[in-house]
Amino acid sequence: MRIISNNPRKILCVTGTRADYPRVKSVLKEIDSRESLQLDILVTGSHLLREYGYSIQEIIDDGFSISGEVSMFEGDYDSPYGMVKAVGRCTSGIADVLKELKPDLVLLTVDRVETLAAAVAVSLMNFPIAHIQGGEVTGTIDESIRHAVTKMSHIHFPATEDAKERIIRMGEDPSMVFQVGCPYIDIINSLKKKTKKELSLEYGFLATKPLIIFTQHPVTTEYGSSSEQIKITLDVLKSFQECQVVAFSSNTDAGGKEIISWVKKEKNFFHISNMQSSDFLSLMACADVMIGNSSAAIREAPSFHLPAVNIGSRQQGRLRAENVIDVDHETTAIENAIKMALYDHNFASKLKDISNPYGDGKSAKRIVDILTTIEITPELIQKRIAYA
Repeated sequence: MRIISNNPRKILCVTGTRADYPRVKSVLKEIDSRESLQLDILVTGSHLLREYGYSIQEIIDDGFSISGEVSMFEGDYDSPYGMVKAVGRCTSGIADVLKELKPDLVLLTVDRVETLAAAVAVSLMNFPIAHIQGGEVTGTIDESIRHAVTKMSHIHFPATEDAKERIIRMGEDPSMVFQVGCPYIDIINSLKKKTKKELSLEYGFLATKPLIIFTQHPVTTEYGSSSEQIKITLDVLKSFQECQVVAFSSNTDAGGKEIISWVKKEKNFFHISNMQSSDFLSLMACADVMIGNSSAAIREAPSFHLPAVNIGSRQQGRLRAENVIDVDHETTAIENAIKMALYDHNFASKLKDISNPYGDGKSAKRIVDILTTIEITPELIQKRIAYA
């Protein structure tokens, strides 16, 4: 069997957003520490946008070198048509980087449009793909993207047992599916937390009030409803004047700019375009409730026993702990859920003993051990449905 690999083995990681980078950060550090591996990082997506905090800087500040940059967002990308054009630019740009770097293996994460663009380019150029956190279920186009990337990937690192089983049922080779947990939990478990006062002095929000973290992203399959949905949530949040709302910018999906414009109109909210991932985790550790439709409320919040009000369909079907209160885009339901999260002592007592279903903080070593030793052969790259 012919093994295709350099010495050291060259691994290219593609990252596109402030959300996916922390999920792979511990893996990148582990790769960088191995003499038998060479790490390259390709940065694209909102990492390169000033209006989204230019989060490429966090990667650089963490000590990583950037091997390639691909700009994908130009002009009006806040529409389905604009997103398609952006994906095309991203795919083409990544192909250029692949031609130059010639990696042995490409590491992709989760379910973003940048991930899809990368998977298309990488698979067409016959490089093997290792995919982190496939097999999960959500209520938007992200699920379709995630499963499409799974079918283009060769090595799979799902976080949970049910995600592993879904990947296998999609016809992937069971010997190439490794349940490893979520690498973001590694970061949480080693976090040196800042206090609420330290964060408030650094960023400028009030530390004397109960703290609400608010992030609401557009739902791509509900394009056109973003404005109505965000106004309902904002009207409810404004009624909780006893709280400090720290609101984060939504992502770059179609409808995101509209959401950001509505949030910025709220003068009593404290708006942040981007925050260092370690600071965001510290903020979660001292917050009183998380509100919106971010996956952080599902994946990371349980580690801090943080109540989360999850609004709408975006996280529908995703495995969750008991910290999550699910509601529709309806005023009374959202208001009652926030009151429950803030003031219901029975609910609060239940959160003391919850555990995070997404990992134990040892994911990075598991992943990199496999990336170091797995045989990269023509048979690996030429996939077949396992049950055919």
